[in-house]
Amino acid sequence: MKRNLLIAIFVAVLFATLNVGPISAARAMEGDGCSLASVAGSYGFSYNGLAILSTGTVPVAAVGNFTTDNAGNFVGRESNNTGGNSAEQTLQGNIAVRPDCSATLIAKVYQAGMLVRTSYIHLQYVNHATEVFGIFRKLVLPDNSTLPVVITIDGKQISH
Repeated sequence: MKRNLLIAIFVAVLFATLNVGPISAARAMEGDGCSLASVAGSYGFSYNGLAILSTGTVPVAAVGNFTTDNAGNFVGRESNNTGGNSAEQTLQGNIAVRPDCSATLIAKVYQAGMLVRTSYIHLQYVNHATEVFGIFRKLVLPDNSTLPVVITIDGKQISH
């Protein structure tokens, strides 16, 4: 019994010394973490999910690109398909980045120059901010009504 306890302690100390196991938060963020400057650049993305209407759910998907700068400005374009109806849309907004590499994006979406929605999105940058994942938190229509959605995003950096 004592021998098993000693072996368990030895293995625990060995793993702690080698830093094997869960990666510390500081190491996962690699140094000082993320900032507007470290995530600034151009990204390609796709998203898909569902819009939840009173008449039922409707599939939503898009592909596009966006660029952010050191000041948190966000601009982009997407080809969107909602329930089988395609549209070209432009994106404009602001992003706030936290040291843990999570971010909040508020993007106004325009179609033919008209505001069609404002998207509130949670983002998570990974792999030295070369990839980004996201989920829509809220979608607000021009009349200020909220449209429930379940939409996830996957993106990759094109240039820094």
